[in-house]
Amino acid sequence: MRDHKNYSIYKDLKQDMRDGRLMLHDKVWMDWYEDYIISYTYRREEKANLEALTVQELMGLITRKATLS
Repeated sequence: MRDHKNYSIYKDLKQDMRDGRLMLHDKVWMDWYEDYIISYTYRREEKANLEALTVQELMGLITRKATLS
Protein backbone atom coordinates (compact mmCIF):
# COMPACT_ATOMS: atom_id res chain seq x y z
CA MET A 1 0.00 0.00 0.00
CA ARG A 2 1.26 3.48 -0.80
CA ASP A 3 1.28 6.33 1.70
CA HIS A 4 1.25 9.42 -0.49
CA LYS A 5 1.73 12.49 1.69
CA ASN A 6 1.02 14.89 -1.16
CA TYR A 7 -1.91 13.03 -2.72
CA SER A 8 -4.36 15.96 -2.58
CA ILE A 9 -1.83 18.22 -4.32
CA TYR A 10 -1.29 15.49 -6.93
CA LYS A 11 -5.05 15.25 -7.57
CA ASP A 12 -5.43 19.03 -7.84
CA LEU A 13 -2.46 19.32 -10.19
CA LYS A 14 -3.75 16.55 -12.46
CA GLN A 15 -7.21 18.17 -12.50
CA ASP A 16 -5.74 21.55 -13.46
CA MET A 17 -3.88 19.83 -16.29
CA ARG A 18 -7.02 18.02 -17.49
CA ASP A 19 -9.00 21.28 -17.38
CA GLY A 20 -6.35 23.02 -19.50
CA ARG A 21 -5.24 25.51 -16.85
CA LEU A 22 -1.71 24.05 -16.70
CA MET A 23 0.72 22.37 -19.07
CA LEU A 24 3.98 20.57 -18.23
CA HIS A 25 6.18 23.55 -19.16
CA ASP A 26 4.14 26.13 -17.16
CA LYS A 27 5.62 27.63 -14.02
CA VAL A 28 3.96 27.17 -10.63
CA TRP A 29 4.90 28.44 -7.19
CA MET A 30 4.67 26.11 -4.23
CA ASP A 31 4.71 26.44 -0.47
CA TRP A 32 6.05 23.43 1.39
CA TYR A 33 7.15 22.26 4.81
CA GLU A 34 9.61 19.36 5.18
CA ASP A 35 8.20 16.59 2.92
CA TYR A 36 4.71 18.08 2.64
CA ILE A 37 3.62 20.39 -0.12
CA ILE A 38 1.13 22.75 1.47
CA SER A 39 -0.14 24.44 -1.66
CA TYR A 40 0.73 25.59 -5.15
CA THR A 41 -0.43 28.46 -7.30
CA TYR A 42 -0.01 29.37 -10.93
CA ARG A 43 -0.32 33.09 -10.17
CA ARG A 44 2.79 34.68 -8.70
CA GLU A 45 2.36 36.37 -5.34
CA GLU A 46 5.11 38.93 -4.75
CA LYS A 47 4.88 39.02 -0.96
CA ALA A 48 4.90 35.26 -0.48
CA ASN A 49 8.13 33.30 -0.08
CA LEU A 50 7.34 30.53 -2.56
CA GLU A 51 9.58 28.23 -4.58
CA ALA A 52 9.16 28.35 -8.37
CA LEU A 53 9.08 25.10 -10.37
CA THR A 54 7.68 23.90 -13.66
CA VAL A 55 4.66 21.61 -13.54
CA GLN A 56 6.85 18.73 -14.72
CA GLU A 57 9.35 19.31 -11.87
CA LEU A 58 6.52 19.49 -9.34
CA MET A 59 5.02 16.24 -10.64
CA GLY A 60 8.44 14.60 -10.29
CA LEU A 61 8.79 15.91 -6.75
CA ILE A 62 5.34 14.66 -5.78
CA THR A 63 5.88 11.18 -7.18
CA ARG A 64 9.33 10.86 -5.54
CA LYS A 65 7.80 11.68 -2.15
CA ALA A 66 5.48 8.66 -2.37
CA THR A 67 6.73 6.05 0.06
CA LEU A 68 5.85 2.47 0.78
CA SER A 69 4.25 1.90 4.18
